[in-house]
Amino acid sequence: MAMHNTERDFYGRQEGEKILYVVRPHPLTTIFGLLRVYVAALIVGLILVILGTQIGILGNVFVMSGVGLFLLIVVVGTKIILDWESREIAYITDRRVVRFEPTTLFATNFRTLSWDEVVKVKTYPPNMIWKQMAIGNVVVHARTPARLEESGSGDIMADDIELKDVYFYRDLGNYIDKILFTYKQRPADIDLIRPFVPKPRGQRY
Repeated sequence: MAMHNTERDFYGRQEGEKILYVVRPHPLTTIFGLLRVYVAALIVGLILVILGTQIGILGNVFVMSGVGLFLLIVVVGTKIILDWESREIAYITDRRVVRFEPTTLFATNFRTLSWDEVVKVKTYPPNMIWKQMAIGNVVVHARTPARLEESGSGDIMADDIELKDVYFYRDLGNYIDKILFTYKQRPADIDLIRPFVPKPRGQRY
């Protein structure tokens, strides 16, 4: 299934559906992913080079293999990380939350929750460093039988949508709460909601 998702349109968008915000993981997640690939490539390459300097006639083969493997891991790893991050995208619209999540190198999972199905929103930082940088996760909880039985335990269920590594995650959570209230209590005002701007308060409009 080919998916051509941009800042202005996405696969499966309904006629007249208004995009209020496009959610992508913070660029730091891509940087850290690339760093992990490069460190792994360096370790593998160094091991083979060191082995090559310690053995006799086959030493040059190990050294060349180490260099070649290092370059291969860097090139292939960079392509995979960049391709994966480019396919991970979500949309907040006036009708629903839509998320595209890569599951393999060739497949992307498509999930959606209409505002009628959403019961609450939860935000949390994965660690203290991310919290200081205003980066965290936003969980859009769906109305499910399991959650009703557990009296809202807060656990992430299969029907929920989690947006990871979101910049200004708390503000986005409050923004989604505003959409929920408007959609359910004042549906006529849903068209008046402005798009979300990931900036400090006072600088958004």
